[in-house]
Amino acid sequence: MDKKTLKKREIIEKSFGAMFSYGYHGTSVKDLADAAGIPKGSLYNYFENKEDYVKEALNYYYQETSKPQFDTLVDRSLKPLERIRQFYAMMIKNMGDHDVLFKGCFVGNVTQEMCGINDGIQEVIELIHQSIVDKIKMNLEEAIGIGELSVDKNPEVLAEFIHSSWHGTLLRVKSSRDKKTLDNFYNVLIEVLLK
Repeated sequence: MDKKTLKKREIIEKSFGAMFSYGYHGTSVKDLADAAGIPKGSLYNYFENKEDYVKEALNYYYQETSKPQFDTLVDRSLKPLERIRQFYAMMIKNMGDHDVLFKGCFVGNVTQEMCGINDGIQEVIELIHQSIVDKIKMNLEEAIGIGELSVDKNPEVLAEFIHSSWHGTLLRVKSSRDKKTLDNFYNVLIEVLLK
């Protein structure tokens, strides 16, 4: 990894929490620079503008901060439905901290705020969402193939539904401020959807 890429990663690691907390519109370039501990003008040495920053931050969040959870979806030592169960169990466990619980998901938050008004950010977000749906679908197809899941299930529709339900659950948790909402999602996933 070259020096510029390493510095971009360092800036994102130090500053993306500001955007996570206050949203795209509630976070200025100065806020990001201050959080990263660099002068405002220096941010432009690494990112064209705030949109460029958030696109890279979204990819960082997806590829780096959630890597252990996403690795579970491709862990060949587990049966396919167990991969999905463990993936969501880990996601819920990581939401256990009240501060994180009420912030929701960085990707989901930016989706709500920006997808209707910024095509560049929407494209990055859709690639992230589609990647997750594809991994879930792959596991559902494998589960059907080995007789772990009923053949009358449509893996594509079910994968989309599970992922969309998860993001709806995260939105609901932000408004209810009740972890029970996450438990309800998980119970329906295990007891109804993955049967």
